[in-house]
Amino acid sequence: MYLKLLNYRINESSFKTNPIPPGVNNFRINPNIRMDIKKSPTDFFLMITASVKAQEGEKLPFEFEVKLSGNFKITDEQADVDAMRIEASKMLYPYIRSYIATMTAGANMMCYYLPLLDFDTAPATKQTERTKPTAPGSPQKPGTKGDTIIIRPIDEV
Repeated sequence: MYLKLLNYRINESSFKTNPIPPGVNNFRINPNIRMDIKKSPTDFFLMITASVKAQEGEKLPFEFEVKLSGNFKITDEQADVDAMRIEASKMLYPYIRSYIATMTAGANMMCYYLPLLDFDTAPATKQTERTKPTAPGSPQKPGTKGDTIIIRPIDEV
């Protein structure tokens, strides 16, 4: 174990039901799942953003966007960032899956579950925005970003 989970929370949540024509009951739902990470020498932060949005002309029974974040204490300073990202994702992802299933069930529709993901082998693209290092002990400037990992659905690979 490289990390110890200190806390997690739902930061943002939106949900919208859409009118569906009678007789339509098969949908292809492709969620977008994004992981944003920030790391300091002793702490690790992960935000998972999961969303389902209808593309133009597409009919979906619902749309949502949920952002869940977690704060971790690094317990093994020798671990690399990717190993910590995988471990943090494994810890937090079940919480966002459960939240979305509860949200859809609460809308009196069939429960929707985010797909199960194997974070050890999940295809990911890494988009990194680097900023100038700050002086030791000074807070990070607002708006600066860490690493962003976007998990693509298997059929998009």
